[in-house]
Amino acid sequence: MSRTHPGLRIAFFVLLASALPSTAPWAAPNAVGERLAELLGELPESAIPAPILYDRAIPLSHVADRDGSAGSRPVTWREWRQMVHEMRLGSLAEPTWPELERLLAGAQPAIARGEVPLALMNFRYARIRPDAIASGALTVDEEHLVLGQGQAFDTHRLFAAAPLRDRTYHGREVRFTLDRSRYLTNDAVPPGALEIDFQDGRGFVPVAFDRGEVVHYATPGRKTIELRLALAGQTAPLTTRFVFDVLDLEAPAPDDTLHITAQIPYLGVAGTGDAYIYRSPSNPVLVNPVVLIEGFDFDNSMNWDELYELLNREQLIETLRSLGYDTVVLNFSNAVDYIQRNAFVAVELIQQVKAAIGPGRDMVMVGASMGGIVGRYALAYMEAQSIPHATRAFVAFDSPQNGAAIPLGIQYWLAFFAELSPDAAALLAALDSPGSRQMLAYHRTEPPGPTGESDPLRATLLSDLAAIGGYPSDPRLVAVANGSGERAGQGFSAGAQVIRYEYSSFLVDIIGNVWAVPDNANQTIFHGLIDFILLPPDETVVQVGGTRPYDNAPGGYRNSMEQMDTTPAPYGDIVALFPNHCFIPTTSALALETTDLFYDIAGDPDLLALTPFDAVYFPAGNQEHVAVTPENAQWLLAEIQLGTTAVAQGATPAPLLAAIAPISVESRGPSAIRFTVPHAGPARLAVFDPAGRLVSELMDRSCEPGDSEVVWNGLDQSGRRRGAGIYFIQLRGEDYAASRKMLVLR
Repeated sequence: MSRTHPGLRIAFFVLLASALPSTAPWAAPNAVGERLAELLGELPESAIPAPILYDRAIPLSHVADRDGSAGSRPVTWREWRQMVHEMRLGSLAEPTWPELERLLAGAQPAIARGEVPLALMNFRYARIRPDAIASGALTVDEEHLVLGQGQAFDTHRLFAAAPLRDRTYHGREVRFTLDRSRYLTNDAVPPGALEIDFQDGRGFVPVAFDRGEVVHYATPGRKTIELRLALAGQTAPLTTRFVFDVLDLEAPAPDDTLHITAQIPYLGVAGTGDAYIYRSPSNPVLVNPVVLIEGFDFDNSMNWDELYELLNREQLIETLRSLGYDTVVLNFSNAVDYIQRNAFVAVELIQQVKAAIGPGRDMVMVGASMGGIVGRYALAYMEAQSIPHATRAFVAFDSPQNGAAIPLGIQYWLAFFAELSPDAAALLAALDSPGSRQMLAYHRTEPPGPTGESDPLRATLLSDLAAIGGYPSDPRLVAVANGSGERAGQGFSAGAQVIRYEYSSFLVDIIGNVWAVPDNANQTIFHGLIDFILLPPDETVVQVGGTRPYDNAPGGYRNSMEQMDTTPAPYGDIVALFPNHCFIPTTSALALETTDLFYDIAGDPDLLALTPFDAVYFPAGNQEHVAVTPENAQWLLAEIQLGTTAVAQGATPAPLLAAIAPISVESRGPSAIRFTVPHAGPARLAVFDPAGRLVSELMDRSCEPGDSEVVWNGLDQSGRRRGAGIYFIQLRGEDYAASRKMLVLR
């Protein structure tokens, strides 16, 4: 970008300030804000007619559209947050209202009670008039603006409301609250009458500060809520609208909630969490528990409702309850904390559950995503300390046993634009959290390093795991992956460009391009540039070499690039050249002893020799990370129902286990399937395809205990011959289940 005389640049800034691109949810970089403050620093505060000079921040949000007049565009929570941030940047003195972090922290108790806290801003601010220089109201003196003769400023008002929790699963009865502490203002005029139309059919109703209003919705869907506030001296009330999502009218509630505090601290701090107990209708007390451990919750926004929705896809939780299982869902207070700290929360929960069900009973534990590492650590620790856990099976569901992957180029993108975007800053904070640093195979460094490397916290975690045995030995260990076992990548090659963000204008040049990490070669993975006409350019180029192709590897995926594409940028357009990247490599989810991320998993006839798990499951194609599908729901149910405990029974003879013998099918002809039934009674043996659809029912009759054999002729229920591929044999009885993958080669 060409440069002009400093005085002319300042003049250009003033003339163009009101025409700057104005798209939320972005804020000015600190460097830009500090420079603008310096440029405007000679202006006497006494001459500025409001406590906020908005020109101290690059004006990137739609504040002009939110002046309190009727008919303004609805505000989202992200936009509201952005506008508060910009008002803080423009403040001439230390703001009297709380920072966003304190505001959110103060609302958490209300959110935990199921309430919807509302927040309201009412700010008076000043802006430099577009004609200030032309009229002589401002003059240019070298690197500063100087007050001249005439009107240099206009005064404006910003009025907007937003819910601090923008959704509910209990629309039949929602309690909205607006505490006076969440009324952010620099206006000395006290607020008057307040009324809100909650779009529930009642129209406007009067609402008082520090009192709740209960609203009853008849239908789910997005609601546009309108709020009006009277101020003395105003001829018409100030008006704002905001959006609120009613996702369900009455989602199920847990039967009980245990507040868990770890008895074992990590680095001097004890972790905490909530355990939601949702019993089977047939169980008046906790009898047959399945403990589900939450994964990596980036912003700790997932509570019971969100976890239930995630885990009950394909009716998984409700099916378990219908089979007599009680679900116990562990939700960490800080899901991005140290894995060891949260593991000790799981240890405490296991002991409380064990005490509740009493002697002679056991449980199954399922850890989703990071929860699979937390559960693994908890059980291994308990065994190392000789603490009984009564866990007969442990299932790690798309868990990063050998590390997770967020594209290194995206990590540097977030770091570069964090001061420009509160959203980027929030994601960067999550990526820099202890839990993320422990999981990621490659983590950004400051300054950027020449190759991919993990954070030192990961080495500490692996060392701690090794010290307690690596994996628990008493339970049956099961790994379920969302990533492809047939070497399917993510649709792009190693080193391919995945994000293109380029904008050029008279005022500013911006670049934010991202490439996938290369496969061993040396190349650029990030190029960032912010070049405002007023400021020296800020540019970062990151090159790495010697990396493994994590970003495009087979694995459970995240749609990070697609999310970036759909987020409005302040200038230009962020383009995702591919929507998804690998998050949990399949080889990591299955803990395979290989460095080949594209290892031929489906083609290995002795796959279990490469993993500490007793059983592993994987789909043919890549799926979204921790997505419950018809296929893996069957796997999870079969393993949970596998029946008899693997916990040592002393001198008692080992009970007979339900099992299916390994199957090797070289052709599409008849195949002998040998299986074991633990006791007499009805049993069903069936073949399913990878999507969980029934292919053929082989047996549905009463069986005697012991070994049996049936033959599958390779035909489906309609008598058509099935082709080569992966199939699943499932055995189910009244209180047992077993499953086995079968590979038909030709």
